[in-house]
Amino acid sequence: MKRTVKIALLAAVVVIAAGGYVAVRGKRAEQQPAAAPVAEFLQNDLVIVEPGALEQSLPLTGSLMPLTEATVKAKVAGELVAVTVREGESVKQGQVLAKIDLTEVGAKVAAREADVAAAKAQLVWAEKNRNQQKALLEKSFISQNAFDNIQSSYDVAAAKTRAAEADLVVAQKSLGDAVLVAPFSGVVSQRHAQPGERIPLDAKVISIVDLSRLQLEASVPPAAIGQVKVGQPISFRVEGFGEREFIGRIERINPAATAGSRSISVYAVIDNASGLLRGGMFAQGALTLSRIESALAVPGSAVREEIGQTFVYAIENGAIKRKNVKVGPPDAGGRVQVLEGLAAGDRIVRVNLGSLREGVTARLSGPAPTETAKQ
Repeated sequence: MKRTVKIALLAAVVVIAAGGYVAVRGKRAEQQPAAAPVAEFLQNDLVIVEPGALEQSLPLTGSLMPLTEATVKAKVAGELVAVTVREGESVKQGQVLAKIDLTEVGAKVAAREADVAAAKAQLVWAEKNRNQQKALLEKSFISQNAFDNIQSSYDVAAAKTRAAEADLVVAQKSLGDAVLVAPFSGVVSQRHAQPGERIPLDAKVISIVDLSRLQLEASVPPAAIGQVKVGQPISFRVEGFGEREFIGRIERINPAATAGSRSISVYAVIDNASGLLRGGMFAQGALTLSRIESALAVPGSAVREEIGQTFVYAIENGAIKRKNVKVGPPDAGGRVQVLEGLAAGDRIVRVNLGSLREGVTARLSGPAPTETAKQ
């Protein structure tokens, strides 16, 4: 009995001692300070600010159109007896494109020639009569009034002769107009008529375009038109050519705004001597407004705005620091020029990673970033 009581007392002492140890340990744990928070960044999360070239540009879109194009029309009516070219064929200036039947034109020339012959015959008779009457006037056999009538008849015959000769010149020109030639070197874009058709005067026959120089018409907002100047370069990409860039220059600016949108049309000209580009292709590019060679630029994604303040998060002395900045407009790549608030060599957070607390310790995983803000 006594042995059982001793064992129970010993177990109670062990339990009490263990409880005291746990209480003391818990109290010590409560007295230990919590670990300081640490913000961990990947190397792609940060960017080093360095000076570099920054271009301010204005996005432009539009369709490419030939700068020079023309539609060859019939200058005389008649049957179209030949069309020597088709769509897509290259032609040289002066090359024969089509011919119109000369039967009607030839008949008109013959009629005008007959009119000239008749007018000349009347003029010869009028001149002979005038000379005879003049001799009689000198001998006072006729009055001055009678001679004036004869002179008037002669003048009318001379005028009719000149009119008939002018009509003959026009008719003879029609012989040449029956042959249609290319006004400039280019490519046939459309054939409007086929051989055997009877076409009226001024009917469309062949359309030609010159692809050596193309034109891009684009609309510019009124707020930006003051920065657009003749001669400014424009780089653009064309659908179907991937990432390949083409270069053009602003050649003309429309003096009037478009009704409704109030936008202003500008016209860029692109050299296309190789004929690689075609009319009607869609182009998308940017007009270079200005270029700053040594600008402090950062990605636009790094700049935040809160309660009217613009700022970035920088890493200084191993901690996060908020820096207020003043920035300019973004370029085509989304970078903005830092006008105030940063210096070359500053390291900032590239993108919005959520809420960051100023003063929190910053830790970089992996090697330090080597890319700069201009990349």
